[in-house]
Amino acid sequence: MPMAAQSVVLGMYGNQRVSVPFLLENVSMKHTKVQYSRLQRTSSLLLVVSALAFACGSAHAQSTGYTGIYGGGPMYKHVASNISEIENSGFTEVIVWSVEVNSAGDLNLNGEFPLTSGGSYVGNNTWPSFAADLVTMKQGTPKRITLSIGSSNVGDFQDIKALVNAQGTGSSSILYKDFQALKAALPSVDAIDFDDENSYDSASTVAFAVMLGNLGYHVTISPYTNASYWTSVVSQINSQLPGTVDGVHLQAYSGGAGNSPCSGWSFGSVPVYPGLWDSDDTPPQMQSQMSSWHSQCAITGGFLWLYDDIVGKTYNGGNETAAYASAINNGVGGGTTTSGVYGIYSDGTAFTTGGLDGNGYAYSANLLGSSKTWNGNTFSFGAANTANALSGSTITLTQGQYSELSMLATGLNGSQAAQTFMVNYTDGTSTVISQSLSDWFSPQSYPGESDAVTMAYRDTSSGGTDNRTFYLYGYAFLIDSTKTVKNVVLPNNRNVAVLSYTLGNPTINASPVSLASSFNRTAIYNDGATFSSTGGVDNVGDAYSAQLLGSSLEFNDVLYHFGSANATNDVSTSGQTITLPSGQFSGLQFLAAAMNGSQTSQTFTVTYTDGTKSTFTQSISDWFSPQSYAGELQAAKLPYRDTYSGGRDSRTFYLYNYKFSLNNAKTVKSIQLPNNTNVQIMAMTLVQ
Repeated sequence: MPMAAQSVVLGMYGNQRVSVPFLLENVSMKHTKVQYSRLQRTSSLLLVVSALAFACGSAHAQSTGYTGIYGGGPMYKHVASNISEIENSGFTEVIVWSVEVNSAGDLNLNGEFPLTSGGSYVGNNTWPSFAADLVTMKQGTPKRITLSIGSSNVGDFQDIKALVNAQGTGSSSILYKDFQALKAALPSVDAIDFDDENSYDSASTVAFAVMLGNLGYHVTISPYTNASYWTSVVSQINSQLPGTVDGVHLQAYSGGAGNSPCSGWSFGSVPVYPGLWDSDDTPPQMQSQMSSWHSQCAITGGFLWLYDDIVGKTYNGGNETAAYASAINNGVGGGTTTSGVYGIYSDGTAFTTGGLDGNGYAYSANLLGSSKTWNGNTFSFGAANTANALSGSTITLTQGQYSELSMLATGLNGSQAAQTFMVNYTDGTSTVISQSLSDWFSPQSYPGESDAVTMAYRDTSSGGTDNRTFYLYGYAFLIDSTKTVKNVVLPNNRNVAVLSYTLGNPTINASPVSLASSFNRTAIYNDGATFSSTGGVDNVGDAYSAQLLGSSLEFNDVLYHFGSANATNDVSTSGQTITLPSGQFSGLQFLAAAMNGSQTSQTFTVTYTDGTKSTFTQSISDWFSPQSYAGELQAAKLPYRDTYSGGRDSRTFYLYNYKFSLNNAKTVKSIQLPNNTNVQIMAMTLVQ
């Protein structure tokens, strides 16, 4: 049905287009998400698995096509978070939908964004950042930008037919001028997608496609029915201009439900990329279907309809868009092969395997040793000079119920943002985790990432060393402890490598430490509150936002409570001693940050009732500049801080978590804090 000029396009249902303001009121949403609770544990169980044990499969090179995502307004309305989400999603093709063609040949996106008029590009009048946003997206995982023409709307391809019949497709025709202007203004656009659902005129469609090919565009088609028509059209186009049509976006949902790329939709050498709808299929269901098609007829790509449904949403605590991208990537990549990587070598060993990064570099076995301890867990490494790391693999897990999956891993050939890890359970459900990984040479201090091992060099393929500093990072993922684990699917990305993992149920029986009597600074204010320009957490008029932090924060299964907003709620350390709850504990944890620059080598001393002491030295990052010190984790990443005038400083600020191991055979008495007022402690707890 025709779309009103100001409505929001939210769906394409095979043979009809629904245009609804803001809501899909007439659609029953079937997308269910796995939910689970974080349970308190009093007993501890840990399963340690070496990289050698799970890097035992054969490496398979996968030939992959494009994994695409259709989207409308969120793709072009210059919302930075949307552009970043797509850029880091894992999708390799962005299909911006839907370009409308009117009887004069003018092009428009969704009736609200004029693209061309009279043969000239006019898009800058409405969304001047559109061209730059497309470029930004292509700097991430997307490598192809496609503009899709048409829908079930009667008019677009009828107008194209009339214009071709009247003017042809030469350089003087309006269609030629419009798409030439579009190519000049949006050089990042690679292809034009044909979503003709009602015209089906082969002569004008073939002529139009050949014209686009001569202008430098590829062409794809997006059918849901009429297979014989489309196979004939594709054959005619590529006979006239070989290679013009290089993909088929087959709708396998709604009007196309039941379509299979393996039956009735053969286009010879042109690959078929089937698409599913997020409203019908969860990420695990989508991965299962893509994997089935991959097994049946070796599909190498697929697509998701529709980004507008899921923009900015989460799935099982991770990014939903990235979860779908991972599902398709893993499905069309087979999803079950393991890929052993030779990531650790003995010093002085020459090798030809490509090493960890594929470019002739590897970790030093002499520096790593056979195991490392991080975050209370011991990780074992595979034997040097063998396949001792994994990339793009499915790891079969020892079945059991665990609350935490921890990994030692790294990004390679640049940091790898928003990578998806999928933990599958024996009941068919999954937990999807989105995690960014720093390059092993360039730590980015991503949330959830810690520098687990710092090394003074890496080995080279010639048997030498690259004498700079390299890192191995630690990650701890919460999983559903009420279910039995089956496997974990790693990101389908050769530039993410895992060296070791553990499964466990951390001991998290916690006893909060009351800091109320020691609070001496107001670190947390309600947004909009005014306070002294010499106050706040840094004593120069800045504070944490109570709206962002909340009244409590759960981190690594430990719940911390903050003091009341707009009152003293922070301990600025000056050597004071704080009484601890009496008891025997294995660890002391706290939330803190440094002000006015990072504060290195700060001394904390725990005294036991027998008079003995445990002394700890900890460096603490500035709240604006995380340094990823040993023993430091990012507990909160906040998009702004409050200012004394009632405003905001819209940069990123942090609150960090620290843990000290105690002698649990002794009873704690007190802790003496550093004599440094630039160290701020906001919550503390003891754990058994």
